[in-house]
Amino acid sequence: MKRKIITLVAVSVLAYLPSIAQVRTEINVHERSNSSDDEKDRDRNHGTDYSMGFGIGSTKMYGDLKYSNPQPAYIGYFEKNITQSISMGEEIMIGDLSSRDIGTAGHWRSLNHYTSIDQHLSVELGTLFTIFNKNYNDNVLLRIAGGIYAGVGIGIINNDVKKIVSTGDVVGSDDTSPPILKNSTAIFFPLNAGYNLHVPSFLFFKSGFLLNANFQYEDCQSDYIDGYSPPLTKVNKKNDVFTVMSLGFRFYLTHHHKQED
Repeated sequence: MKRKIITLVAVSVLAYLPSIAQVRTEINVHERSNSSDDEKDRDRNHGTDYSMGFGIGSTKMYGDLKYSNPQPAYIGYFEKNITQSISMGEEIMIGDLSSRDIGTAGHWRSLNHYTSIDQHLSVELGTLFTIFNKNYNDNVLLRIAGGIYAGVGIGIINNDVKKIVSTGDVVGSDDTSPPILKNSTAIFFPLNAGYNLHVPSFLFFKSGFLLNANFQYEDCQSDYIDGYSPPLTKVNKKNDVFTVMSLGFRFYLTHHHKQED
């Protein structure tokens, strides 16, 4: 698993090297801000290249067991801003996934302490606005609405099922011995939707920062995310998925600007 994560990180870093190597002396794009309190700064043209930060979220499991209790997730971000409204980057997440089912057939429960890393691409609504009006930032409502985004990516998840209980028959199945795998690795495809609030230079954040609210749907290519893979007679016949609702904060690492004439 460690080798796979290291390989994914290495490929991601190599993808950024050409852009890091460029010497940029002049950038002429609009203010990366859709906050409503930036009247002084939004007349300047400048751009930001990279951002990093952290977030906290709540997970929900949708696997072979019927019920899931929300569990915490802790997230780290590194992003490259391709344009003012398109970004790509990496997300590292550490969290828990809990699922259970209690009935006449038996008692089933699992707790997965997982680690995942993904590379993703996000596109804000501002990209569409730019097609029709490059100066859409001058309109307060469009500037605020421009932070709505959607995204897609690919990643690797490592599942470490710390607790698993299996007593009685498999719920909805004719078999009493479902395969159990406490540690596994799988590919997953994250689908994102949310909102970015870009804030200009503020206090010691000279390059500005970003506040984020995100909903993420993790489509996993494995039926062992919850540790179970029961015989598929009457139970869920799909791979496991889980969702993450999170709040995040990112600050910009590089900042270039030039005063308009």
